Amino acid sequence: MKYRFWLLACTALLATAGWAAAPPASAASATQPLASQVVEFFSYLFSPMGFPARWHCGHWTNFHGWLYIASDLLIWGAYFVIPFLLINFIRQRRDMPFDRMFWLFGLFIFACGATHLLDALIFWVPVYRLSGLVRLVTAVASWGTVLALIQVLPRALQLRSTSQLESEVQQRTAELAAANQQLQEVAEQLMRRNAEFTTLANVIPQLAWMAEPNGHIFWYNERWYDYTGTNLEQMQGWGWSTVHHKDHIESVTERWSHHLKAGEPWEDMFPLRHRDGEFRWFLSRAQPVRGDDGRITRWFGTNTDVTDMQQMQEQIQQSESRYRVLMESIPQLVWTANNAGELTYCDGRTVDYTGLNARDCSGRSWHSLLHPDDGPTAHAQWQQAEGHFEGEYRLRSANGDYRWFLVQARLLDSQLGSPTAQWFGTCTDINEQHALRETLQVQNNELARSNRDLDTFVYAASHDLKQPAQNLAGLFDELQRTATFHDPEASLMLGMVNGSMEQLLGTIQSLTEVVQVQRHAEELPPEPVQVQPLVEETIRLVQDSGPTQATWELDFSAVSAVVFVRVNLRSVLYNLLSNAFKYADPSRPAHIAVRTELHDGVPVLVVQDNGLGMNLERHGDELFQLFRRFHDHVPGSGVGLYLVQRLVEQAGGRLEVESEVGRGSTFRVFLHAG
Repeated sequence: MKYRFWLLACTALLATAGWAAAPPASAASATQPLASQVVEFFSYLFSPMGFPARWHCGHWTNFHGWLYIASDLLIWGAYFVIPFLLINFIRQRRDMPFDRMFWLFGLFIFACGATHLLDALIFWVPVYRLSGLVRLVTAVASWGTVLALIQVLPRALQLRSTSQLESEVQQRTAELAAANQQLQEVAEQLMRRNAEFTTLANVIPQLAWMAEPNGHIFWYNERWYDYTGTNLEQMQGWGWSTVHHKDHIESVTERWSHHLKAGEPWEDMFPLRHRDGEFRWFLSRAQPVRGDDGRITRWFGTNTDVTDMQQMQEQIQQSESRYRVLMESIPQLVWTANNAGELTYCDGRTVDYTGLNARDCSGRSWHSLLHPDDGPTAHAQWQQAEGHFEGEYRLRSANGDYRWFLVQARLLDSQLGSPTAQWFGTCTDINEQHALRETLQVQNNELARSNRDLDTFVYAASHDLKQPAQNLAGLFDELQRTATFHDPEASLMLGMVNGSMEQLLGTIQSLTEVVQVQRHAEELPPEPVQVQPLVEETIRLVQDSGPTQATWELDFSAVSAVVFVRVNLRSVLYNLLSNAFKYADPSRPAHIAVRTELHDGVPVLVVQDNGLGMNLERHGDELFQLFRRFHDHVPGSGVGLYLVQRLVEQAGGRLEVESEVGRGSTFRVFLHAG
């Protein structure tokens, strides 16, 4: 506004000065039209005023005159061009500050140029009035520009310099670059987080989803699409209702709408249709996510497949029902207890037998229901039990009587020391069996005593018969040496008598050995015995007893040592190896294999031959009877196998036999590991 004021002021001043310099108007001119008056005014300005042209004032030389004229014209040309350049600059730079100052400068420079133009023109046309008026306008424009500069200069000084602007631009550029770097890092971090979230959402076994505050779902994880066989276009919003079962969709929608309005976490269970049309049960949970203002911004939910768990729960319920029916059906007393032995459950039979109700049984130690003499022992054994408990105790009945029971219990929990561990126990009535066992024990003791007496009698009888038999054999030898028999059958009779004498001595020796075996088992302790040296020693004894030879195959890599009474093991080996050697098949070379095997951790001694063999279907029940023989073509007493079985059974083992006539026999002796 100020600049326009100065422009208007200069124009008014020029008009005023022009009119002031004009000659007084006559009465006739006052009535002339305005245009005629303006023409008259400009004619007055361009009139010579009676002054000569500058060429005629003084003594101008051509050089000085034209130097003056040329300089004024050049100055006027420059001053005339500069305003137009400024105007063009302002038009192209609308954002330039103090643009009105450029207009004042343009007016000032244009006025200055006009004075120089008039100075050059005055050399020919003496327009001094116009020149004076233009100078006055230039003076006004000059001071107007000065005053405007005085007002603008403080503000202009506050403007930053180019270097400052460049420095600030560089600083801002650096700040923008740093901010841009931070934005890129944040964007990359957001992308990583988004990728991690997507990966996590697709990895979890649940069907995950997100919904708007109004319940419209806008995102599902890949497992949802894989399960339902749908896409986002089909499922977004409330499209999820299409995969719900028609019998459940109404109740699910009502509950979901209620939780949306209440803004409370949601949980429900319902079936969802698989892509193959089958429905499976899912446990659905949704949690609202709230902003800083407390308003819900979205919902995050998951659907977990619980079909297998639900079926398992149904199976568990059915199993518990069957379990209770089974417990009530079995004849035992069934109960459960904790680690301290306190009862946590009693079945109906336990309640009926003890006369206690279920409430009285709960928390009561089962040891307290036993006979006073059995309670402390049972309690001590219970404390030392590790996962399994078994014992026989007397249990008090409702009428005060005591009956013998087999008490068995197993730990249901895998951790013995766990405070929540549970024991499952049963009490089996063995009162009759216990009485029968006591009777059998008495009978066994009497039988053992009778056996000891019989062994003593056999040992004494064999010892007493041994000397007369040896004397009789000596007398018979002397009789054969000194007497002469003329009967042609005498030699046959003498041979039969000699054989009978040898058989009598062998029988007496076998009876003595049977008794000694029993005494060795009672007197000598078992010890680790290396098998191979003992077998090799026995083979030498067997081979020295007969004229024939056999090939032997030995293998003790499976078990090298066993725990046995050494003399008894030697007797077992001698009888088995001598039988294999003695009853070889004459039609082929004898081959005897002796080896050890390991069956379920139990060492086994095996003696296998290719001899005559036996018919086990016919003679299997008589195989280990005393004095029982199956081949009479070679001498023998029939005591060997009986002795082997007795030695093995006394050591806690057993004997198995496989045999086939014409192919051989295999004896397996099951022993204890050494």
